[in-house]
Amino acid sequence: TREQKLLDFSDIEGVEKVEELALPYGDYGAVINGKVCPLIFERKGFSDLWGTMASENYDRFKKEMERAKTDNVKLILIIEGSYTDVWNGFERSQYDGGSMLKKLATLYTRYDLEYIFCESRRVMARRICDTFYAIERSWV
Repeated sequence: TREQKLLDFSDIEGVEKVEELALPYGDYGAVINGKVCPLIFERKGFSDLWGTMASENYDRFKKEMERAKTDNVKLILIIEGSYTDVWNGFERSQYDGGSMLKKLATLYTRYDLEYIFCESRRVMARRICDTFYAIERSWV
C-alpha cells in the first residue's frame, strides 16, 4: 500500500483480517471467500485530491484509471470531505472547487470512475466495508 495513514477497520463488524499489501493501483481492495474482488478504492484526502487532480500528477492518475479499466477492475474514488467542501475549494490552490467537481464528473463519464464523498475517515472505512459486504452477498 502507498497509504501513509491507513483507515481503521477495527471497530467494523465482520472484518476478519486487514493486511497491508501492494496493489497495482488504488489503496483498498478485498479478498472475499478466497477470491480477489475486482473493485478497488482510491482514497483521497482533501489536499491529496487537489494535489492529484490539479497538478502534473493528473496524467499519472489517468494512466492508473486506464490500467484498472484494462484489467476489468472497478476503481472508486473515495474522498475525505463532503460535496460542499469540494465545491468550496481548497484554500491552498488557485484551482477552484467548481472546476474540481466538473473534473470529477468528466472522469466518471470518460473512465467510469465513481466517486464517494465522506465526512470522516470512520465513514470512509464503513462505506468501503459496506460495499465489499454487498459484493460478498451477491456472490453467495
